Amino acid sequence: MNVPFLSYDQLKAEAARVLSQSSYASRFPVAIELIVERDFEIEIIPIPGLQNAFNIDAFISHDLTTISVDEFVLENRLNRYRFSLAHELGHRALHREVLGPMRFKSIQEWKSQILQFPEREYGFLEYQANTFANCLLVPSEILDQRFDEALQKIKAAGLNPAEHPDECLDSIATGLGKLFEVSRDVVLNRLTNKHEDFQTRLR
Repeated sequence: MNVPFLSYDQLKAEAARVLSQSSYASRFPVAIELIVERDFEIEIIPIPGLQNAFNIDAFISHDLTTISVDEFVLENRLNRYRFSLAHELGHRALHREVLGPMRFKSIQEWKSQILQFPEREYGFLEYQANTFANCLLVPSEILDQRFDEALQKIKAAGLNPAEHPDECLDSIATGLGKLFEVSRDVVLNRLTNKHEDFQTRLR
């Protein structure tokens, strides 16, 4: 099983490409459900008890045409649902040649095949899909703008971000998470990633 190496910049560029080519690119927050269903013609299938039974929120079919999602997550955990869709879309966009040959008729068969991946290769698959999802749901141009706005509010309140960088990043990530309809951790991942420059702006 050979999972190709993709750098952070390549993953971010691929997420930006997918978004720029979407019919819904102008919508904010990112219209991930519409992108999945209409741009990529992927059917979203809710499955009761998926997370409890198999410890997964979602998975994409071997032919990459359906995404099955835990029903409770879909109905009650908006941020997690959005991320799960973006993550599985990442597999569709990045890993067609890797996942395409897989064949399974049940969730048990799917998980059995996934567990056969070497740990290193599986780690690559998940890192790449996670990074794609982070960058797709939190687009760089909008993040830059909203980060600067949040930073200015902190300074206007009389606080020096350079003296409390971790607290400021956490506060900004929490606020922006609500705007982008993602978790705080998704935004924080972008803000603290070594390939981004957000932390230097606090100085």
